[in-house]
Amino acid sequence: MALGSKIKILIIDDEELICWSLKTSFERYNEFAVSCAHTSDDALRYILENQYDVVITDLKLPDANGAELLGKIKGLVQNTPVIVMSAYLSDPVHYDITKYDIFRCVNKPFEISDIICGVQDALAFRMHETGVQGAR
Repeated sequence: MALGSKIKILIIDDEELICWSLKTSFERYNEFAVSCAHTSDDALRYILENQYDVVITDLKLPDANGAELLGKIKGLVQNTPVIVMSAYLSDPVHYDITKYDIFRCVNKPFEISDIICGVQDALAFRMHETGVQGAR
C-alpha cells in the first residue's frame, strides 16, 4: 500500500445489500476504494486484475464452496489479509477454513463497525509484518 493512495478493499458477497452497506460505510472515509463481487468468478477476476489491501468474503456463494474459494484467494494473494463473514461458521466449517490463514471470522448478522475494526486491525497487522513505516 503506497502512502497517499487509497486502501483497496474487495468485498465478496452475493447479497447486494450487504455489499452496498459495507461499500457505503467504508467510502464515507475518503481513504478507502471498495470493489464488490457477487460471485467467486468475479472475485477471482478482480483479484487477478487488481491488488487489494484487504479481502472480505462470505463463505456461501451461489457458484462456490467457501473453503474452495478461500483456497483460490489465498493461492493468489498469500500476504493479503482475508476477513470471512458468514452465518455458517459452525465448528466443521471453521475447521475447514483455518488452514487458509484467515485474519478474522465474523458471524452474520454483524455490526458494520465490527467489519471496519477488523479491516483496521488487518491493515495494522500487515504494516507491522511488512515493516511499513508512516502508513495509516
